[in-house]
Amino acid sequence: MEGTYGTKQLAWEIIKNIGSEPELPEVGRIHYDYQGRSFVMHVSDDSSFVTLVMPWCYAFSKFDIDEFARVRQVINGINIWEDVTVCYSYSDSDQVGVHLKKQFVFIPQLPYLEEYLKFMMEFFFKTARRLDLEIEKSKIQESCQKETDI
Repeated sequence: MEGTYGTKQLAWEIIKNIGSEPELPEVGRIHYDYQGRSFVMHVSDDSSFVTLVMPWCYAFSKFDIDEFARVRQVINGINIWEDVTVCYSYSDSDQVGVHLKKQFVFIPQLPYLEEYLKFMMEFFFKTARRLDLEIEKSKIQESCQKETDI
């Protein structure tokens, strides 16, 4: 593979090699599923880096002020310590989507590229689990606090 592929073609081949079916619905973005989760890889032959995104790993109504405050606090806490950045965006509907994102080098000179990509995706699975866990913990703490306030 050395030197024969641009970053986009290299990413396409590695995604296929890990058992996923990549799609290119728009220029510079490769969509694929891995272990039941959707990923979007932003890739360009002009860069040795890719940005990998796990979109919509959590969602809630933008009208739910308590949930918004809870999720924002959890996101801020996670972003301090995790290797993956957690962010949110608004959709055209009333939903707020929480997304995970990481940028990393992706070049043919790296050994074991399939394992490397899988390793990078493990950060996403770990962070998604932590996000869910911390949100649930926050809900339980709030519920317990309300009970003690009564």
